[in-house]
Amino acid sequence: MYGYCAIIAGVCVSILWGGPSAIIWMVICPTLGAAISYAESSLGQVYKIKKDGEYRGGSYYYLERRLGMRNLAKFFALLTIIFVPILTVGPHANSIALAFHTTTSVPNWITGLVVGLLLLTVVFGGIKRIGKFSTIVVPIMTGIYLLLTLTVIGMNIELVPSVFGTMISSAFGANALYGALFGQAIIWGVKRSVNSSDAGMGEAVPASAAAEVAHPGATGLVYSMSVFIDVLVCFCTGLIVLMIDTFNVLAKDAVTYLHIGEDSEIMTEMAEKNVAGITWTQAAANSVIPEFGSIIIAICLLFFAFTTILSYYYQGETAIVYLLDKSSRKVRKNAILILRLAMPLIFFFFVISTSSATWAIESLGVGIMVWTNVIVLLIKPPEIIKIQKDYAAQLKAGREEPVFNPQKLGIKNADVWMEINQYKIAQSSGYNRQSL
Repeated sequence: MYGYCAIIAGVCVSILWGGPSAIIWMVICPTLGAAISYAESSLGQVYKIKKDGEYRGGSYYYLERRLGMRNLAKFFALLTIIFVPILTVGPHANSIALAFHTTTSVPNWITGLVVGLLLLTVVFGGIKRIGKFSTIVVPIMTGIYLLLTLTVIGMNIELVPSVFGTMISSAFGANALYGALFGQAIIWGVKRSVNSSDAGMGEAVPASAAAEVAHPGATGLVYSMSVFIDVLVCFCTGLIVLMIDTFNVLAKDAVTYLHIGEDSEIMTEMAEKNVAGITWTQAAANSVIPEFGSIIIAICLLFFAFTTILSYYYQGETAIVYLLDKSSRKVRKNAILILRLAMPLIFFFFVISTSSATWAIESLGVGIMVWTNVIVLLIKPPEIIKIQKDYAAQLKAGREEPVFNPQKLGIKNADVWMEINQYKIAQSSGYNRQSL
């Protein structure tokens, strides 16, 4: 799970422009997103390579090694470096600073300095430290956030029918107040669903390719399931602000308000500025857990967004390794060092920047990368089908850990797998000969 900023802050933006029904469209969209995530993550595993002692994979690797599109692969790698570890950091940095400033009045530059130093410490540990940090933090923060949602529902259980009724009726244009936002609800719901999981963007591919597994299908399933977890947390955010009434909704003219939340005075102030974000969720949490609710949300957002930024860094590192494939190891190492040193500075810069520009930049970057990657995934899907069928067939045959053999499936340019699974493939061949 990577787009955690979209999960907490971005959901509020979608409700502002699309109304409560945007949440329903967020829930509908992930079925396609899960399929795309499986495709890109499993392909990333298949066509990964071993470079400088580490496994490396990304959309650019299967663009080149599967489709022979080296120029497009270089272009995608360049896009990755520009948009992911640099420009897409913006919304996350800005949301973290806003969350802590709203709660504790801590100046943005202090937040930027502290988190930037923490970021520097983790990225210098490489993929192993990044993976260990994320594995510990994400489940804990997700559990806390779900517990908070259940608390909100439990304390306002009588509102559940009306909230769900409003979301569902407006999702299909039947609600008298929000029905006119039908088209915008779909657009913003789908947009937020894509941004929360980043399925199709190729964001998860470098990390998924680095995983040491015996079959790409295993990684594909894990990352496809993560899409549904992202959407669950998105749904939780929507429920929290709708049930506590800390949300605003703009009409199509982008001037008139169809609804302004009445539970907190901050909603009127935000309506005057035409903005939405983490403050909505914090206001709702404060209504349930006075004084501490907003702090809990700020801490959750900090670690959610921080793990996302770590993923962004690793994508940039992998893209650098790909582009400098023909260079010496020392050149690659120095280029990675520059990125590691730059990440805290990039974060600090966006912490003191305005949010409107950063969200626009992120949407542009995500859009270009998603279209490029998804079109490629749709061109030649045979390998994806082969991977899934082979994995499922081995499980059905009773094999606890399916083993990937690209030669058996007729998949070329996946030689690293013959090295990874050489002993298991040999054992499997010996067993088959004995059974004959």
